[in-house]
Amino acid sequence: NIFYAVGQGIGVGAGFGFVAGGIHGFIKDQSEENLLRLAAETHAERKRAIAQEILNDHYARRIELHPTRDIYPADLFFQGDDAGLTPTASALVEELARMNEFRSPYSRLAIRSYVKGVGEGNRYSKNLAEERAKHLVNALARAGLEPRRLVAQGVVVDQALLLDPHDYPDRYNQAIELVPMDR
Repeated sequence: NIFYAVGQGIGVGAGFGFVAGGIHGFIKDQSEENLLRLAAETHAERKRAIAQEILNDHYARRIELHPTRDIYPADLFFQGDDAGLTPTASALVEELARMNEFRSPYSRLAIRSYVKGVGEGNRYSKNLAEERAKHLVNALARAGLEPRRLVAQGVVVDQALLLDPHDYPDRYNQAIELVPMDR
């Protein structure tokens, strides 16, 4: 019967080992999930902080250059002559949506994209301006603004929309403006 007692001891020991290993594994899994969640939250907050820093700089310049208009250089949202939003623009669009969601909750907002074009009927510039405005409207709608409130407008200009003495002269050849329509 000594073999029976030893067998029972082995079985009990294995059971305790199984339970202890399961608990240890569960705790490690929970810790890893918590770390992954915290890393994702930290990344999202970092993107939001960068967007808020960009907006803070923008509003400081806005007071000096164009206090009644909300004009952004297009390079904050787009790269070169591309109509697709850059990956870094998503946090900026989310912050703009958050700011405008409750500012005037029932007013309409025109998203104007300005592109400098040479000559009348410049179809490339007109198409680029319209596509950019549409992409921004869609991104703002995905970020939480009511799509019925948003209007996309593409505008071709023959010179820079504004000149910033603290920036390079051609920066506002392509620009984005948010225009409240129901003032």
